[in-house]
Amino acid sequence: MAMRITSKMMQNTSLRNLNINKSRQEKLTNQMSTGKKITRPSDDPVIAIRSLKLNSSLDKIDQYYEKNASDAQSWLELTQSALHTVNEILTNDIRNNIISAKSSYKTVTDREAVITHLRKAMEEIYSTGNADSGGRSIFTGYRTDMPLTITAAKTEKNRITEQFNNDTIDKMTFVYAGDINTINEGNFKDVKDITKDEISSNYVYRKRLAYGDLDLYQPIDPATGKPKVDADGKPVYESNIDIGYMSDTVYDGDKVKLSTTSMTAYVSIDTDKVPNEAVFTVTDENNTTYNFRVIKGTDVPVDADGNPAPIPANTKFSFGEDGTIKFENNDPDLQPKETASIGSKVTKNADGTSTVEFDKKFKTSFTIEPENIYASGTNDAYMSVVKDKNAISFIAETGEILFGETIAERFKHLPSSTELRVTYDKSEWKKNDLDPVHYFYTEREGKTASGKEKTLVYNEKFLEDPSKEGRQIIEYDVGNNQTLQVNTTADEAFSHALGRDVEEVISMLEEYGSYQTSLEEVEKLIKSEQYEGDDALKLTRQKEALEEAMTRVLDKINKRCDELVKDCDGYFAKTQLAETDCGARLARLGMVQSRLEMQQTNFGELVSENEDADYTDLVIQLKSIEMTYQAALSAISYTMQTSLLDFIR
Repeated sequence: MAMRITSKMMQNTSLRNLNINKSRQEKLTNQMSTGKKITRPSDDPVIAIRSLKLNSSLDKIDQYYEKNASDAQSWLELTQSALHTVNEILTNDIRNNIISAKSSYKTVTDREAVITHLRKAMEEIYSTGNADSGGRSIFTGYRTDMPLTITAAKTEKNRITEQFNNDTIDKMTFVYAGDINTINEGNFKDVKDITKDEISSNYVYRKRLAYGDLDLYQPIDPATGKPKVDADGKPVYESNIDIGYMSDTVYDGDKVKLSTTSMTAYVSIDTDKVPNEAVFTVTDENNTTYNFRVIKGTDVPVDADGNPAPIPANTKFSFGEDGTIKFENNDPDLQPKETASIGSKVTKNADGTSTVEFDKKFKTSFTIEPENIYASGTNDAYMSVVKDKNAISFIAETGEILFGETIAERFKHLPSSTELRVTYDKSEWKKNDLDPVHYFYTEREGKTASGKEKTLVYNEKFLEDPSKEGRQIIEYDVGNNQTLQVNTTADEAFSHALGRDVEEVISMLEEYGSYQTSLEEVEKLIKSEQYEGDDALKLTRQKEALEEAMTRVLDKINKRCDELVKDCDGYFAKTQLAETDCGARLARLGMVQSRLEMQQTNFGELVSENEDADYTDLVIQLKSIEMTYQAALSAISYTMQTSLLDFIR
């Protein structure tokens, strides 16, 4: 049966078609105005999903290329520039002036010129070491908020532990000439006489620490209430420095073996006792064996029943609250005295039992006797180890530990891999001192915001394994699963030894200058002819002695400067290697940036191809729809002019 088409039906169909046409026109207009194929995911889910993936990849590339790589490039370029500056200073200033020190020693003007140039060169190196990138210090590892050096003189106590090998113990020449370098017109009669034959050049073995001006502690004499002095009125200092070497821990069953020169001790911890007890089995030099216990937190040996136990003569044993087991050999015939110590930790298990864990290494420490601790580098300080080959001396002002020949040989015969440690305190800091927190295990005293005292610990892992934990590497992500090291650490380019070498050159020139000044004074007195008899003879002897001392000091300067030039070449080679390594990383970054730039272009084109509308096609479609719309309006208006009644009439 045929269906009758009414006017209403024609109107509804026409209006629906007009709306569809308008909707298409609106969609094309939106595409024209936004330039995009879609404005919402429902417009085309395939394009939307592809767009999300492509834009996510492009965002990552933009982050790598425009931010990470750019920041890394800035960091590396600043680092390379700083290292190049350091190398220029090492070559053109420090090395050349060390060479000049061999010839520019005769006049005060020449010496002062060399000294000034060396000091200025070191200031420039330290200033370069404080370079930053966007406010971040570039040579200080993770501590980018801290400069490399101390920027202003201050008082701040630091307990520093230096770790090194026995090849850093060197040999220096000390010229002994009494006090004749202090002679002037007013005191020449009082200065102790010394002939030129009594002047000597002596080899002294030493470990030159990273810093000078170290802390000393002078105890109070309870009898007088004043700082303690010896029979000659000289200050007596307490030992605040710990020096020793680390040895691998050896286990014998559940016991740990500790050894000194004259004793061996096997130690275990009895975990069944409360408090825990360290159980010792000790064999002395006479092959006598002692068995005893030490309760934790005490140094009183007891037997199994808790009664005082016999122990080897001149020994002391302790078990500290922190788990440190220690025994000291205080034999007066043993020089220097020794202490062996090891850390332990007792862990409570879930089943109620306990497990003991000992440190992987134990330390043998050497005692520096109070009479061998010196505030400054006097004749007595250096001659103490010349006269006593078993002595160890410490000079706080110069930061030197001096070894008698026997002790030095003992250190030299240790395996090259043996780690030596020195712990000391330093409170007074000068501008341009290298901050120890960038180099060593450091305990720094400070205060909280509320004013309470606290101790900040830096580089704690250095004590476990400095070879693995010693460097703080900063890496940037410059691509998918691709990182690049951007920083050069302080130890790669800035050495304490360089500054100490420069100080030594200056000290030698000043030493020569002091003898020259005294010689000029003596020659002036002789030339005045106002002294006769014994005084004239004394002046003549002093002149000869001063000339001999100057000859020996000059020989010392020449030989030492030759060594320091080689050392300077070593510093240059090390810094040049750091500069080359930085340049290589910068070149690699350049290749990465080129690849990222290409990826950015390619992905940009893919995003554009996927999302961007074709304006030519849109204009054609829009014009077509507009024409269709106008034609539809004309047709509808004509059709709707007549109705069914018009045909009936």
